[in-house]
Amino acid sequence: MNKLLSIFFLPFLALASIQFDGIVNDEEWAGAEIYDLPFEIDPSYNSEAEHKTDVFIKHDEKNLYVAFKAYGNRDFIRANIRSRDGINWLDDQVAVGIDTFGDGRYYIRFAANPLGSIGDNKVDNNDNFDGSYNVEFDAKAQITDYGYEVEFQIPFTSLNFPETRTQEWKLMLSRKLYNKGLESRYLNYEKIDGAGCIICQSTDSYLIDNLVKKNKKRLIPSFTTNSVRQKNSEGNMNEEPINSEVSLGGEYEFNGNNFEFSINPDFSQVEADQSKINVNSTTALRFEERRIFFNEGKDFLSSDLSTVYTRSINNPDYAMKLYNRGEKHSYYFLDAEDNQTPIIVPGYQRSYSGLLGKSHANIFSYNYNIEKGQNIGFLATNRDFEEGGNSSLFSLKGSFLFNEIYNTRFELVTTAMDEPLSDVINTSNVSKEHTYNLDGESFDGYGGVFGINRDTQNWSTRYYFATKSPNYRSDLGFTTENDWKKHSFEHKYKYRSDGFIRKGNVEVRKDLMMDYDDVILDQETVVSARVELKNQLNINFSWDNSHKISYEGFVFNDVKDYNFGVSYSPSEKFWMRFGYDWGDSVARNIDVPEIGKRTNYSFNSSFQINDQFRLQYNFRKNSLENQTTKENYFSGYITSLKGTYQFDKDSFFKVVHEYNNFNDDSYTQALFQWQPDSATIFYFGGTVDQEDIEGTWEVEGSQIYMKLQYLFNFD
Repeated sequence: MNKLLSIFFLPFLALASIQFDGIVNDEEWAGAEIYDLPFEIDPSYNSEAEHKTDVFIKHDEKNLYVAFKAYGNRDFIRANIRSRDGINWLDDQVAVGIDTFGDGRYYIRFAANPLGSIGDNKVDNNDNFDGSYNVEFDAKAQITDYGYEVEFQIPFTSLNFPETRTQEWKLMLSRKLYNKGLESRYLNYEKIDGAGCIICQSTDSYLIDNLVKKNKKRLIPSFTTNSVRQKNSEGNMNEEPINSEVSLGGEYEFNGNNFEFSINPDFSQVEADQSKINVNSTTALRFEERRIFFNEGKDFLSSDLSTVYTRSINNPDYAMKLYNRGEKHSYYFLDAEDNQTPIIVPGYQRSYSGLLGKSHANIFSYNYNIEKGQNIGFLATNRDFEEGGNSSLFSLKGSFLFNEIYNTRFELVTTAMDEPLSDVINTSNVSKEHTYNLDGESFDGYGGVFGINRDTQNWSTRYYFATKSPNYRSDLGFTTENDWKKHSFEHKYKYRSDGFIRKGNVEVRKDLMMDYDDVILDQETVVSARVELKNQLNINFSWDNSHKISYEGFVFNDVKDYNFGVSYSPSEKFWMRFGYDWGDSVARNIDVPEIGKRTNYSFNSSFQINDQFRLQYNFRKNSLENQTTKENYFSGYITSLKGTYQFDKDSFFKVVHEYNNFNDDSYTQALFQWQPDSATIFYFGGTVDQEDIEGTWEVEGSQIYMKLQYLFNFD
C-alpha cells in the first residue's frame, strides 16, 4: 500500500513548492532526483573524493531548483561577499552546468559560494569560459555544522532548449574547495583527458516531461547622464553641457527565435579597461568585450582568426540581432548602424588605426551541430562605410573528434575590401600590392587555420597551422598583422601526485613563422614547466630561443628570453602573483631596430580585510636597455590601487587610482554600483584625470556620470 501511495504522489512531490531560502530541508526536497560528486578531478585524476556532496534537483512550471549539501572541510572554507562573477577565483563554490541540447555545443554554468554570492558563465565546445555572460537566476546559501548548503532557482526562460515534449538535459555538477588548504575540484563523473568537451562526457541527465516553453518578453529602458570638464589648448578648463540620453532595449522570443534590439544604446563601459603597456608595440591593442547586448551569441562568433570583434561596433544608433538554437541547425544575425567607426588597417608587422564616420554592419552565422561538441558552420560579415566602399568576409569552419583522443579543427576565410576615401590614416608605408592609406583601392585576401591534437592522461601533442595573406583584412574583426603563415608543434607531459608536488607539466614547443616570400619572421624553441605545490604555491618557468627573427628587413639570431612566475594563496585573505621576465628583445620603435636587454617586473595582490572590504594592488614595470651604451630605449611602470567595499552581493563602492609613469599621468575613479539581476543596473561615479607637468600635478579633465537601467520581465 505504501509503495502504491509513493508511486501515486511522486509526480506531485517532484513539483512541490520549494521554499527558496538556502536551507536544504529534507521534507521540501522529498521526491527530488538525487546525484553525488564521487570523483576528484583536480589535482588528482578521477580519484575518490574525500568529502561527500549531495545534489537534489526538482522543478515546477517556471523554475528549475538545484540544492547542494557540501559536507566536510568546514574549517577550511573560503568565502566572501562578492559581486556577480566575483567568486570564480578564490572562493569555495558549487556549480551546476546544463547542456539543454545534450550535444556539447555549449553549456550554461550556474555557481554560488557558501555565502550565496553568484556567478554564471557560458562554456563552449572547446571548454572556453565566457565570464561576461549573464542570465536570470539566484542562489541562497548558509554555512552549517557539517559544511554548507546552497539552493539555486533558475527560471526556464534563462535557458534555450529544444521544443520537444520530453526534455533530457545533460548535467555537470561540480564543487571547488580548499581541502585542508589545497584547491581541489569534484565532479559527478570521471573526466577523461582527450575524450571531448567536459560536459560531453557527462553520464547524468535530468528529464522533464510536458514542459511548456514560455517565450521571453522583456524591455530594458535606461537613462544616462554625464558632465565633462576638459582642459583646452590654452590651458583653460571648459565645462561641457550636461549630456543626458534615453535608450531602450528589449528581447522577444517566438517559435524558437530570439529577437533582441537596442535603440540609441549606451555602450559605454562603467569601469575603465586596465591600461596596457604598448611602448614597444607597433600594433593595436585588444580589449575584452564586456557590453551586455553582445553577451548572448558570442559562441556563434568564435574564431581562431578573430574574424569578429564586436567592440568594432562602437557607437550605434541602433543594434539588433536574431538567433535560433535548433536541435541541429543554429543561426545568428546582427544588424547595426554605427555613428563612429574604429578601423584597423593591418600591415606587415604593424598596424594603422583611425576613426571613420558612419557605417552599417551585418553579421550572419550558421552552425550544424553534431554530438560531443562537434560542429560545422559558416560566418559572413559586411560593413558599408559612409565615406564609400565596403568590407566583407566569409568563413567556413568545423571541429571534429576521432577515436576519443584526437580532435581536429579548421577554418577557411576569404576577405574582400573596397576602401573608403578618407585621410584618417596617413603613412608612406605600402604593402606588396597596395597602400595602407584609405584611398579607394580594391583587393581580396584569405586566411586559414588547421589544428589537430592528441590528448591523454599524461601526454598532449598538438600541431597548429594558421595564415593571413598580404591582402587579408577584417574590418569587423581584429587583425593587426597580415602577410604571415605559422606552423607550431608542441608536446607536453602532465604529472599528478599525492605528494608535495600535486600537479605539473613540462612542455616543448617549436614554432616557424614566415611571410609570403618565405622570409623567416620567427623561428623559435620554447621549453616551459609549471608545478602546483601542496601549499597553494604555484611556480612556472619558460625559456624561449628565437633562433632567427626578422623585423622590417633586419635579421637577428639567438634572441633568448626567460620568464619566471610564482603565485601564492595561503588563505582566503591573501593572494599574490610575482612575474619576472628578462633576456633579449627587439627595439621596434626606433629608426634602425636593435636587440636590447629586456627587464620586466609585475606584482599583483589582493588583501581581503574582512568579508566586505578588499584591497588590490598592481605594479608592472618594463624596460629595454641598449647593450652598448647601457641607455634605456624606454623604461617605465604602471601602478594601481583599488579598494572595494561590498555592501552585499548586489552592490559595492569602489575607488581606483592608477598612475602611468610612461605618460606621467594618472586617473582616480570612484564608483557605486547596484546590480540585482542580469540587466538591471544603477551606477553613479566620477573620474578625475591628472598630468604631471614639470613636477606639479594638474587636473586635465574630470567626468561625473550616472546610469539607471531596469529590466521589465514579462515572461
